[in-house]
Amino acid sequence: MGFLHHHEDARFPRCSSCVKARSLGSKFKNPSSLRLYMWAALLCACLLLTAPAARALPIVHTIVGGTVNIDVKLGGVVIGSSLGVALTGDSVTIDDTALTLDAIRIEIAATTILLSQPFGGYDEITVESAILEGSLSFATTVSSGIPNLFTAVAGPLTVTGSWGATDSNGINPDTSGNLIVFDVLSLIAIVNANPVVEIDQVTINSIDGTPFGEPGQHLTIVASYSVLTPEPGTGLLVALGLVVLASRRSAGSRRGHGARC
Repeated sequence: MGFLHHHEDARFPRCSSCVKARSLGSKFKNPSSLRLYMWAALLCACLLLTAPAARALPIVHTIVGGTVNIDVKLGGVVIGSSLGVALTGDSVTIDDTALTLDAIRIEIAATTILLSQPFGGYDEITVESAILEGSLSFATTVSSGIPNLFTAVAGPLTVTGSWGATDSNGINPDTSGNLIVFDVLSLIAIVNANPVVEIDQVTINSIDGTPFGEPGQHLTIVASYSVLTPEPGTGLLVALGLVVLASRRSAGSRRGHGARC
């Protein structure tokens, strides 16, 4: 075996990964130094995760789920309801340190409500679309509580969308695409750490009964929202877990190559 040098075994020739590992080893000759760098990186990530109050910045939370319960009222009396209507977007902005709701935009899925009492000859009302959104001057005017659990009064807002109505008896023609442009002076939101934003009893439209032969009457549509958003830090925890997993795999790979080099 005179053609072999430096005690190398022909059965296990040098590979590029071994060369890279040795090159890395020259930079971190002391294994404890490498472990120190890893622990420092983990510590920084934990500090970022556990100190949101120190940043004191509003956070935009994307809406990932939730529901809205809708009541239709005539003269203050509920004559129809649709429960558990899905939310389809968008986001809420919360400053958990200042205890403020800084922005809001919520869109709901279409839903049809059966009426126990006809309104202008119609016994079905459809909310085709409805977006509740803070106006340009939207802000929290009053709040109370503690971080991760507070109540905020905020406004003004605008609801935009469309509605329709159906007469199941077929006497009156169906109507649809009626625009919703409705101003909301303010709302009361409860923000907790789940995180969930709960908004109770917000009127999102009022229909004048005059064109439907109901002068002096208004059909109001009232919504109560339960908004789900991603838990703060969830993304960072997942990323941190992936980094740890990758480092373990990398360490195992280096041990495997070291046995053959």
